[in-house]
Amino acid sequence: MSVVYGVNRLLLVLTLLLLSACSWLGDSGMDVGPTLQELEPAQLPDQEIPLERISLEQVEENYRQALAVAETADIRRKILARLADLEMRRAEQNMLDAPPVASGEGGSDFFGKAIELHQELLAMPDGASQTEGSLSAEGTLSAEGSLETDSDRDKLTYQLAKAYALDGRMQESADMLDQMASKYPDSLFMAEAEFRRAERAFSLQDYAAAERGYAAVVTLGEETPFYHNAVYMRGWSQFKRNHYQISMQSFAQVLDALAKHSPDLSQVAKTQRSLLDDTLRVMSLVASYLEGAETLQQVYQPLGERDYLHLLYRRLAELYLEKRRYRDSAETYKQFVAHYPNSDHAPAFSVSTIDVYIKGHFPSLVLPAKEAFVRHYGVGSHYWQSKSAAVQEQLRPHLRTYLDELAKYQHAKAQGLKKDAAAPKLAKSKRTAFQQQANQHFLQAAQWYQEYISSFPQEKETTAMHFLMAEALFEASVFDRAYDAYLTVAYDYKTGVPDDKAAEAGYSAVIAAQNHLAALPADEPATVRQGEKWRDKKISASLRFANIFSTDKRAVTVLAQAADELLLAKRTQEAIEAASRVAQWQPQADIALRQSAWLIVGQGSFDLGDYSRAETAYREVLALLPKQDARREKTVERIAASIYRAAEQQLAQSQPQQAIEQWLRIRDIAPNSDIAVNAQYESINQLIALQDWTNARQVSLDFRQRYPRHGLTATLTPKLVLIYESMQAWEFAAHELIRLSSRSDNKEEKRTSHYLAADYYRRAGNTEQAIIHFRDYAHSYPQPFAQVMEARLTMADLYLETGEAKKRKFWLRKLIEGDRNAGTQRDDRSRYLGALASSEMATEVYQRFVDVPLSLPLKTSLKKKKRALEKALNAYESILDYEVAEFSTLASYHIGAIYAQLSQDLMDSQRPKNLDALALEQYEILLEEQAFPFEEQAIDIHQANAQRSWDGLYDQWVKRSFTALAELLPARYQKQEKQLEYTDAIY
Repeated sequence: MSVVYGVNRLLLVLTLLLLSACSWLGDSGMDVGPTLQELEPAQLPDQEIPLERISLEQVEENYRQALAVAETADIRRKILARLADLEMRRAEQNMLDAPPVASGEGGSDFFGKAIELHQELLAMPDGASQTEGSLSAEGTLSAEGSLETDSDRDKLTYQLAKAYALDGRMQESADMLDQMASKYPDSLFMAEAEFRRAERAFSLQDYAAAERGYAAVVTLGEETPFYHNAVYMRGWSQFKRNHYQISMQSFAQVLDALAKHSPDLSQVAKTQRSLLDDTLRVMSLVASYLEGAETLQQVYQPLGERDYLHLLYRRLAELYLEKRRYRDSAETYKQFVAHYPNSDHAPAFSVSTIDVYIKGHFPSLVLPAKEAFVRHYGVGSHYWQSKSAAVQEQLRPHLRTYLDELAKYQHAKAQGLKKDAAAPKLAKSKRTAFQQQANQHFLQAAQWYQEYISSFPQEKETTAMHFLMAEALFEASVFDRAYDAYLTVAYDYKTGVPDDKAAEAGYSAVIAAQNHLAALPADEPATVRQGEKWRDKKISASLRFANIFSTDKRAVTVLAQAADELLLAKRTQEAIEAASRVAQWQPQADIALRQSAWLIVGQGSFDLGDYSRAETAYREVLALLPKQDARREKTVERIAASIYRAAEQQLAQSQPQQAIEQWLRIRDIAPNSDIAVNAQYESINQLIALQDWTNARQVSLDFRQRYPRHGLTATLTPKLVLIYESMQAWEFAAHELIRLSSRSDNKEEKRTSHYLAADYYRRAGNTEQAIIHFRDYAHSYPQPFAQVMEARLTMADLYLETGEAKKRKFWLRKLIEGDRNAGTQRDDRSRYLGALASSEMATEVYQRFVDVPLSLPLKTSLKKKKRALEKALNAYESILDYEVAEFSTLASYHIGAIYAQLSQDLMDSQRPKNLDALALEQYEILLEEQAFPFEEQAIDIHQANAQRSWDGLYDQWVKRSFTALAELLPARYQKQEKQLEYTDAIY
């Protein structure tokens, strides 16, 4: 490497020499006029006044003349310095003007004189004063341009080294540079000196020395003009020493320096283009020696991301490609994308990766790479969303191509696998495996079709892509998504879809919905809801297809299916309308579709309550059925059902008689049908409701005759019981109840029927049957307790009617025992019945007491009387235990009556016949003394009973106690009628 020394400063040097001449004249003692401070401000000459041009030779000649008359060494030295500089300028100019020298011919001795002058200057002893000016860092004189002190020797040494170098005496130049580095390390010219030394070392292949030299220049900072070249050459030196990783850092510094004014290096100056290209080339070369793209990442990871990094990665990838290292080339592109996924250059690198795979014949890698491209840069990606419209526009052609290729590849692959799965004699496991693989590829194809549709919605190919996506989804059994896609193709694209494709898509949407429905599990609640949703979708698609593509031969069939599903979905009116269209379709649909359509009209009308229309529709169905067709029976039943419901409507409209006529009509249309049975049965109910007992009885008996074994026949018995009750045909009602009781397996029903039958026989006056059934009931059903007590009472009453006192007493005792043993079941009614039976039984005991006479001997008869009294008292006192008011007053009265009776009987008893008057009188007194306590006791008891009237209780037995008191105490109770009237007034 060499550096061309600047010659563009020669004119400046000439000017400086002229200015320095003023100093030289001043040193000669001549009067040179006022000093600079004394001068007036300088005025620029008029631009129109031409200035005289002074040649370099003239300036040099002036200096030579001055040198001849120079009196002091210091002045001579200054003049020599000017002459040496001028000679150097002359030599440089001559070298530039001379023709090129062939390689190996040596120098042209342009710089001999300049070398001599510099050697002479360096041989002089050092001066003592500071120069008025100094050499610049580029090796030219500064504004004053003189050499006067020891500090100028570094400049002279530098100039001499430069002259040697330009004269081709490289070793001598190197020696001078070494001397300068040794003697003047702080010189302003040290940067260039070190650079020259490093260049020589590099040319001599002493790369370690060269690296040190270039490094020394770099340490001096970016201010030196040699900095960039030094960094670059330091990298080369490191590269030559096989220090590849370190050299990459140096080259990176070069790129960073170039990127200061153009971060992506796109606007680098033309003069630096060569340096940029060389740096990129060598860095790619070094990276290829190491770990490729990973090396680039290692270099820049600590430095941070740079806008120009794509240039490095691409140069490296292209280098690999040149060497047919296809995988490394592709990997380099991929590494850039991996490390800088959001870069504007990332898509181009991904495209280059695919191109490399194609060039390298790696078809298995091309497809995944294209898939990755679409995923990373597609319209739904974060990358796409974050980029400008310009970047997006650059992506579109690649996306369009790749999506089309990916979708068609996956579709073709899936179809091939499906064909393999259909091969005959293929094992089931392999068939399943092929089908599963085919489904996966169909889904992948659908995914790419969808991506294409989303990316290019306005493209003319998009409609075809949409249809293909629907087909792929359908083949993969993803029927829900296929349904949506088919609908879009059929109805949403206003242009671009051929009529046959649109119709095919519309029909396929119906099939997709049907298949999706069939694939849903049956029993899960969530699935049931999904099924309802998809049934509605299928219906919608079917109706839409039939409306839009009515000329399609499949339209009427699809419409018929929709009508059926509308009915199942309980969208009844819509079902009727659709089925009616099928029934009236032109050209006429086949007979099976018409039958189905009329059935739907019939069922729909039936569900909506239009039973007249339903009957008409079912008759249409019947007319379309062959005479021997097994379906005729069902159709007849539907006609019967329509009539039945129509009758119900009439009933709801308060037309029961018309409803009954309709129901009974069904017996003639479908006599053996369940509907006919129900209709006649309902007629019975309505006749009963109308209280048309005669017809109700007739229809009921007809029903029993027609359907003796039907389940409803058994339920007629309660209805006939009601009918007979209403007709007061009690014995017939009782017969029905006995029938019910004998046939029923329900114990409670048997019990109730038995009791009612016994009661109805009693009402009918059939005492014999009443006794039989009440007695059987009382013995068979001890529970419920209240019911059996009533049955016992009835038995007692019946035997009262027949005059069978003994049997009556038996049932009265059953009443008493029942109440006594009732336990927790005992209630007011049972106590009442117990008290009633006890009072009946006590009456007989009382009467036996009354019937015992007091005869002589009195002692004997009185003893017998007292035993009868005790029994009577016990009987009535037991009645008091029931605490039933009605029978408590009865018992109290009878107890009082017993005591009164005993008193009266004593007084009325026989007297002994052999008593004299005095003895008889004494006897009478004794009788009164015996009778009086009983009378007093009778009065007390009657008074207590009478006092119940004060508490509001005034029945016949209280009244009779008042009467007894009036007889026993006439003075006190002789006005009892007034008291009774007063009492009545109060209560």
